[in-house]
Amino acid sequence: MKGIAFYGQDFFIIKTDNELIKENISRILLTLPSERVMSSFGSLFKSFLFDQSNVLQEDVDNELKKSISRWEPRVVVNSASASIIDVNRASITLSLTNKTTLEPFTYNAILNY
Repeated sequence: MKGIAFYGQDFFIIKTDNELIKENISRILLTLPSERVMSSFGSLFKSFLFDQSNVLQEDVDNELKKSISRWEPRVVVNSASASIIDVNRASITLSLTNKTTLEPFTYNAILNY
């Protein structure tokens, strides 16, 4: 499956299904629940960056799995891990399977908040 994307580009471009899924995962992780009006869309992941003193790695990884499983129905989350670089950046690694094609793929990103 392919789709049209414009985010961060000068022109419309055609992207594959996995590329569109990766973009959506970034949106999920960069949005706090209730940040969108009348919606609980998003993840608590961003809040973990600001309260690093009482956060367990297991809690962070579980939040990644839970929020992506809830808001991105096109994938199965096989594994998730995050490492906080500093108060404004985190490195995310996800092992995913596309439910439509059964193709495994990886999401690697450094998210800036």
